[in-house]
Amino acid sequence: MSEWVKKVEAEAKALLAEAEEELTVLEGVDTIDPLAEDDAPTDDDTKPASD
Repeated sequence: MSEWVKKVEAEAKALLAEAEEELTVLEGVDTIDPLAEDDAPTDDDTKPASD
């Protein structure tokens, strides 16, 4: 039984390491907040119009 537990722990550690690597890659990526209000200003709304 302890071999099974060790195997599961090793697999969990591998999955955690992979998830942490993916999160590190995604840290610099702009994301869209699906819960944000529709009328929230975007970058285009906050820039002054250039004439």
